Amino acid sequence: MSGDSPALKRAKTEPTAPAVCVTDVINHKLLTPESRAGLHATYQAAKPYRHTVLKDVFNIDLLKKVKDEIISNIQATYKETDLFKVFQTGDIGNLDSLDSSNAVKLPSLYKLKSALYSSEFRDFITDITGCGNLSSRIDCSCNVYANGGHLLCHDDVIGKRRVSWIIYLTDPDTLWEEKDGGALELYPPAEGQQYVPDVVPSLSHLPIFNTMAMFTVLPGYSFHSVQEVFSEDCPRMSISGWYHTDTEIEGMEHATLNQLQFKSGEDTTKTYTSYASEEDTNTSVTEKDRELLSRWVNDAYLGQAGWGKILEKFKEDGSVQLKNFLKKDIAAKIAERTKAEDESDAVGRGRVPNYQAGVSNGWKYVGPPHKQRYLRYSREEEGREKDDKTAGELLAEIRHDLFETGAFARLLREMTTITYLGHQGEVRRFRAGLDYTVAHYGIITKDPRLDVVLTFVDDATKDDATTWDSGEMGGFEAYLLAETDDESAAAAEVYRPADADESGVLNVSACSNTLNIVLRDEGLMRFVKYVSYGAPGSRWDVAMEFLPEDDDSEDEEGEKEEEGEKKQE
Repeated sequence: MSGDSPALKRAKTEPTAPAVCVTDVINHKLLTPESRAGLHATYQAAKPYRHTVLKDVFNIDLLKKVKDEIISNIQATYKETDLFKVFQTGDIGNLDSLDSSNAVKLPSLYKLKSALYSSEFRDFITDITGCGNLSSRIDCSCNVYANGGHLLCHDDVIGKRRVSWIIYLTDPDTLWEEKDGGALELYPPAEGQQYVPDVVPSLSHLPIFNTMAMFTVLPGYSFHSVQEVFSEDCPRMSISGWYHTDTEIEGMEHATLNQLQFKSGEDTTKTYTSYASEEDTNTSVTEKDRELLSRWVNDAYLGQAGWGKILEKFKEDGSVQLKNFLKKDIAAKIAERTKAEDESDAVGRGRVPNYQAGVSNGWKYVGPPHKQRYLRYSREEEGREKDDKTAGELLAEIRHDLFETGAFARLLREMTTITYLGHQGEVRRFRAGLDYTVAHYGIITKDPRLDVVLTFVDDATKDDATTWDSGEMGGFEAYLLAETDDESAAAAEVYRPADADESGVLNVSACSNTLNIVLRDEGLMRFVKYVSYGAPGSRWDVAMEFLPEDDDSEDEEGEKEEEGEKKQE
């Protein structure tokens, strides 16, 4: 499949379509009454929701020709968002309207498409799924997931889609194995919750050549994902599409798209911890503050000269990165523990991830996966001896003993000139090959917040540092302006443009012992890009939000100060 191949083009006149015999394309044994009855029973009983995988479905020689025709003659476009990374063709359902010079190059693909959308095969699909009459609408494309390609959790509900299907065109001469990734993952409902998927899939199917997976599209239930492809030599190639119904789908309000699109700001309601009454955060850093801060913070960030440069950068860009923020000995200990735990959990550097990796010792899952998946650390009261603390405990100390203090709020004030009234935060781990957050309208910022995020990654070598900085393996945090007037935009179509200034997008690369300070204005969304299994390890961070004083309060304070000065005069 080449970017230089001719794209699918509509012709001015449609050629006469040759008749296609369905049983020349599809295994006739599947179409018998006995087969239909058995497949129907299996389909209806399937968990976590109604689905099946048909084996040896098509004429194998024909399917090999389909694969070759697509590779040689159809253009694919690379697409990457917060949700997926894939090469995709245009709609191959419009083959009837190809000009003759292109149509002649795709005879096998045409036969396959015609058989799939024939009334005979649609009746077969109806018999298996019990989904009622299916319309004649044709809707399909070819998708190629190369090494690192993936598609995060969603339910496929758009319009009147009724049955989702995938025909696998992987290498027919190489057996696809679990170590190659690329599985179709199915998610059960979260325990005790409706229309919300569990944080991990309960079933997966490998993309074996000449198999066809299908499932009923159910709003808030048919959650699935395409696992990242780990194979470096064999891409996960497939044709996929939908059978549609002419009737309205019940429960559309529970669909992923509606959950991500039309509930603006619902996930931004958070409880902020106010500072103690004796903590005046509207003052300069005191000597007592310096004493506390100097236990943790690099001395370079504790002087007026440094604050001035940071403030200048912050005012210009609305953000600033402070590298080597913590003292060397503290940062070294955290780096040592995070790297050791990644090694112990076999996370990163091309190792096949385990969903339960790291889920212990205070680390718990955060979901739901159609919005996010990562681990959050809850501080354990008993603790450990000083030299035996886990990565979670060390990062939790930073959060509680540094970031949540009035001294740190006053330090931020020196760097930003903003007074902060409260804070909230968490210690997170984004495991390679598993974790991410997604941009959606539920996290649109309603009122300005200051994000302060301290990151740790394994970037000790030049190559590893370059990997994280490039963003090719994910793990960066992206900020983008929500297009609230575009009701069809559920996620960021482009989040790594060449010119970030023009797009209004900010990407913050993951870098060890770096404090990222970003003023998140109203209307912005942010997400942490899925961390690839090939990344050097997990992204570990302490993610804080600070509640700034209202502009009105600041204006009133300024007016009072001016009045006081006039009285003194």
